[in-house]
Amino acid sequence: MKHSLTYSFAVAAVLFSATSNAADWNQWRGPNRDGVAPSSPPLITALPRMGLKPIWTSEEIPAGNDGGWGSPVVSESTAADGSIQQRVYLFAHQRLKLRDLEPRKFPWLPPGKRVGMTDKEYAEYEVKRRNEDEARGKAFKFLETVYCLDAANGKTVWKNEQSSLYTRFPQSGSPTVVDGRIYFLGAGRHVRCLNAGTGKKIWNVRLPGNFRDEFWQSSFVVVEGAAIFLAGHLIGLDTENGKTLWEGDPRKTRGTHASPVVWSDGGQQFVIVNVAGNQTICVEPGTGKELWRITSEANLSTPIVVGNRLITYGNSRKKGMRCFKISRAGAEHVWTFNGAADKGSSPVVVDGFAYVQGDKRLACVDIETGKAAWSTTLDFRRPQYTSLIAADGKVIYALEGMLCFKATSESFEPLIEAKMDETGLLGSEDFFRVKLGLNKLESEPGGLAKAEKLFEQKIGRHGPLPCATPAIADGKLFVRLKKGIVCYDLRDRAVASRTR
Repeated sequence: MKHSLTYSFAVAAVLFSATSNAADWNQWRGPNRDGVAPSSPPLITALPRMGLKPIWTSEEIPAGNDGGWGSPVVSESTAADGSIQQRVYLFAHQRLKLRDLEPRKFPWLPPGKRVGMTDKEYAEYEVKRRNEDEARGKAFKFLETVYCLDAANGKTVWKNEQSSLYTRFPQSGSPTVVDGRIYFLGAGRHVRCLNAGTGKKIWNVRLPGNFRDEFWQSSFVVVEGAAIFLAGHLIGLDTENGKTLWEGDPRKTRGTHASPVVWSDGGQQFVIVNVAGNQTICVEPGTGKELWRITSEANLSTPIVVGNRLITYGNSRKKGMRCFKISRAGAEHVWTFNGAADKGSSPVVVDGFAYVQGDKRLACVDIETGKAAWSTTLDFRRPQYTSLIAADGKVIYALEGMLCFKATSESFEPLIEAKMDETGLLGSEDFFRVKLGLNKLESEPGGLAKAEKLFEQKIGRHGPLPCATPAIADGKLFVRLKKGIVCYDLRDRAVASRTR
């Protein structure tokens, strides 16, 4: 279905053209921060009969509570010998146990276990829990490590390791690589800038302000010499030396995990970011001057700018996914789609349609009208936080395996629905059932329970790290697992050879 739009998409494709290679995925959500690879070779539309093996697996890299949930990025950089090489970068906030711990007295309570507690009692419980967590943190040593891997073979090129601090959850922002420099936010209000080729420190600054155990997952956007991010509130630093250029009002621009994006209008660039729990603002990158502010009901997700349209996404169906028509004068609400919601996942827009997941739903929404072209149910246990990405007219969702479907408004057309084993092998559920002999096992007395246990052990517990989002560059997919990064070659060589 060919879709005609009344606004331009051309701007988004050149936002970062001066600072990143077309094949790079040099920051959170890609070069244009919209989840779309601006150029891609043809990708496969089905798995090989015997599954798809990763072309490489990295060294072991701690993740989750032991290393964070940051996403990999990919960028060309100048190596120590002067050659240009494609590298994969990942930030991990690691904790190393120094001594054994006593059982918790105040574990986290899910909503279902707070029955009978008043709001005041639960607030008092949370204070005790936070105090206990901070005390338990003294049983660990904390490190911040930036990994640089060779994108061709996954071997570690260098590691930059610094001592770090305890936070309630590990720091999990993704690094940003621009003009040969890596920018990332560490624990304790420390901001670091490294040489992307060597890993050597360029500068390291501690932001002013108090710190206890706060964790902020915002990733930098770099524009016009300013590195802009959220660390409790919106801040802009000088990329040359890390000095503060400006700070937003701590109350009006407060925020923790959302990442800013760039919007270009009439040759000028502006920064758009979700702040204050339910608002979105547009500021000048050099000064932080606010152009406009709207109530978007977005929070932790990253907004998307497509031409003169702004897409935001909230954490409840009432807040929904919203579209605004933007100009320097302000933003006008166009529509709200209430068919999905997610705590932190961001949608992806391809050819005028937004693909959004949330509440175990996946929908294709016309961004001109806000109407769903189609929707379907996702067969996942807890689909949340992980964002959709797109390349070659296909959308990829890496959670509990990999889902790849055609970016079309006609209907939901899944191309690949794969699970993953401990080696990183991608295959269909039927493929692994045969491989593990589950059909035969289920026919035996008591075999159904044994088969379910075996499948969970060999397949179910493996897969992409929840909350992390893969990178895709030049037809290769880079996925963070619980113990490292794997790379898959998704290029369809048969199609590529026919189009030469």
